[in-house]
Parts: sequence; C-alpha cells; structure tokens
Amino acid sequence: MVAKYTNTRSSLIKFMLIVGLIVAVFSVISDNLPYLGDGVTILEFIISYLDIMINSLPMWFILALLVGYLFAKDMKEAAFLGSIYTIASITFYFFYKVDTIPLPFKEQAIIYAIWFGTSAIGGILGGSLGFLSKKSKYALLILLGGLVFQLLVNGKDSWGDIVGISQNLTYCLVILVISLYLVIFAFKRNRDQNVEYLKGDGSYDVL
Repeated sequence: MVAKYTNTRSSLIKFMLIVGLIVAVFSVISDNLPYLGDGVTILEFIISYLDIMINSLPMWFILALLVGYLFAKDMKEAAFLGSIYTIASITFYFFYKVDTIPLPFKEQAIIYAIWFGTSAIGGILGGSLGFLSKKSKYALLILLGGLVFQLLVNGKDSWGDIVGISQNLTYCLVILVISLYLVIFAFKRNRDQNVEYLKGDGSYDVL
C-alpha cells in the first residue's frame, strides 16, 4: 500500500515537472510567434501549431483534468492536485518568460495575482472534472461544452490562416471523438442493463 502510494506520488511529481515544463516552454514560444504568411514551411507550421495548441485554455484545462483522473483518490484531492499542477505550470512559464518592457512592482503583482488565481481556479475545475469522469463518463459533456465555447470565442476570423484552421479542426475532432465515445458508452450501458433486467426477470438469457 505504501509502495503504491509512493509510486503514485512519484509519477505525479514527474508528470508535473515534465508536462509543466513542456507547457511552459511552448507557451512562451507561442507568445512570440511571428506572423505566418503564405510561404510558411512545414516545420514552421508544425511548431506554430504545437505552440498555439499547447498554450490554449482547453489544453491547459485538459491537462489539469488528466491530473485529477490519473492521480486523485477523491474530489478534494482532485481539486487540490489540479490547482497545484496549473500553478506549477504557470510558475515555469513566468520563469522562462522574458519581459522586454519592465513593469512597476504594483502592476507586476496584479498581473501575477490574476494569472496565478485564474490558473488555480482552472486547475481546481479541471482536476475535479477529471475525477468526476471516473465516476460518470457524462461529466465529459462539460469538456464538450467548453470546446464548443472555445470555437465560438475563436470566431470566424480564426479560420483565416492555416494554424487557426488546424487548431479549430483539432477542437472539432476532439468534440467528435468525445461525442462518439459517449454515444457508444450509453448504448453499451443500456444494452447491459436490458440484459441484466431480462436475466433477473427470468424470461430468457441473452448470450
């Protein structure tokens, strides 16, 4: 039991360090991406796509969701671990980020408070949803709604360049996959419930 607990904590720390650092680095790069014209190369496209996707709010939320799903044993722990992960990631982000224009201490404090506060809230929500998805697959409907909302926020202008199109298509693909997964899950659960009902009723058995 102790060994399992230790391994879980070790895996959690590795996840936070490795994934948090990757997210931070790509997010910093995303903040400084140049405009991509028609002559963009495949390598430039791939790098830009990864930067923008990893630095997107849905991706930050999904990663916090994974923390709650993989490592939490209850709702309280899921919320706590989710917030710790996002705070760690945003800390790495500010560590790598270089401000070209120095700001007064008061403005910096306000910016840090907003970013860390928002990250903590997002981590709490993401971690909680991750744990809930272990109890009920239909909790993923919240993630589904969030992705649809992100598409609406991006707006029609986001379909004007290749990176924006790729990002939106990725969200659409994830929405489709989640929707199909929930439909298949609901079908199988309904079928299994009917089988159990018929067996319990004694009418006939379904092989």
